[in-house]
Amino acid sequence: MKIPVLLGAAAACAVTVGSAVLAAPAAAEPASQSVDHRAVVLVNFRNRALADPQKAHDQAAQNFFGAKDSLATYYAANSGNRLSIVPAKGDGVFGPFTIDMDDPSGCDTGQMNDLARKAIPDVTFDHISVVFNSAYCSDWWGLGSVSGPNSWYHEGAVADKAAIVHESGHNLGFAHQERQLCKAGSFTTCAPDGYSNRTPMGGGGEKKGLTAPELLSQKWLTAQQVTTPSTTTTVHLTPLHAPGTSGVRAVDLPLGTGKDRIVVEFRVPDPATADRDVANGVDVYRIPAGHYDRAVMISNTKHDNKAATGSFATTGTALTDTSAHLSISITQATTSGADIRIQFGDDPSTQPTGKPTTPTPTDPGNTPAQPLPSATPPAPPASDQPDDHTAIDSTATPDTTPAAAQTDGGWLAHTGGGNIGAGVIAVLITVGGSALFLLRRRRTHRKH
Repeated sequence: MKIPVLLGAAAACAVTVGSAVLAAPAAAEPASQSVDHRAVVLVNFRNRALADPQKAHDQAAQNFFGAKDSLATYYAANSGNRLSIVPAKGDGVFGPFTIDMDDPSGCDTGQMNDLARKAIPDVTFDHISVVFNSAYCSDWWGLGSVSGPNSWYHEGAVADKAAIVHESGHNLGFAHQERQLCKAGSFTTCAPDGYSNRTPMGGGGEKKGLTAPELLSQKWLTAQQVTTPSTTTTVHLTPLHAPGTSGVRAVDLPLGTGKDRIVVEFRVPDPATADRDVANGVDVYRIPAGHYDRAVMISNTKHDNKAATGSFATTGTALTDTSAHLSISITQATTSGADIRIQFGDDPSTQPTGKPTTPTPTDPGNTPAQPLPSATPPAPPASDQPDDHTAIDSTATPDTTPAAAQTDGGWLAHTGGGNIGAGVIAVLITVGGSALFLLRRRRTHRKH
């Protein structure tokens, strides 16, 4: 069984404004319940064993499958219990097995994965995670295949819940979530401004829930929780991860007459929800070509690591795209909800006609990978291709140096804190449909 990555098939339909045909929203009946059977396999190389296999076993069992504060509980909370992550057999952790492989200077994750699978021939699973000595593949902390069944972790990374949630997000199809600072009057003329810090996929860690676009990509919001107004109006947004199922949780709008969309959410910290440590604020996302799992957070205020806020500088200011004749602003916000003004046209009297319907989703698995330009997220790699590095932490910032300073078509991102250690540089390289983060060590020594 493979976890669905995008919306299921839907009838093709559209929103019409005059003679123009607009892309339609993602609101649909929620996904049915699915069960993901996971196997965590501990491996020794012929010449290098795990440093502490019992500790790795215990940490993996707890942090993948534990009844509290684990990968299983994280995705249960975010999916409204539609996704259950369970051990493939027993406690879900197998080994250690000594595989027919040395620890060389290279990093052959494919061979490691094949040998780990052969070590558990009697175990049926949907996803497999391989855990090995942290001295091997030392350029990264964790690796996940996008929309695929495989992930790899350093021995120390099984203690890092942010890394586990992050790489498992890649398995579901999620890309890294960037934040961009947009020029006044445009939702598309934007410059990189760090990561969103609103999701584990954007440096938020495991104490932040998934964003509305990520939930929409998995059909984890109901049609009643998503609205797509076609005329100028004010929408009251309930906090995205508030308990219960009532209230509108997201606004999903077409951006002009193209395939891009705009999604708006409201987030508040609440220790009783998936958003235990999120900053209070209203967030606006651009959805490139209908790919909700590759959303980019857009803002009219520069990112501040010390006070990670939403998309708006202040209540009352607006985000506007003049070419799409769309304006979004906050009229009022409290801890219980936010009133969002959605204005179509150059003034409130200029309104589009027609009504929203359900979209035909775009399948990223058929989209060719491209290098990362300054204002567009990368296309997803082909299914089951390794994507990245480590769980990006909240201080990570995409590099804005000239193209000459970039490597193999990628860009530099500084990644600090967490289990990676200080003074590390991550290089994002587009390699045949995959985006690989390589960590270059400086003089500081990484501790696990």
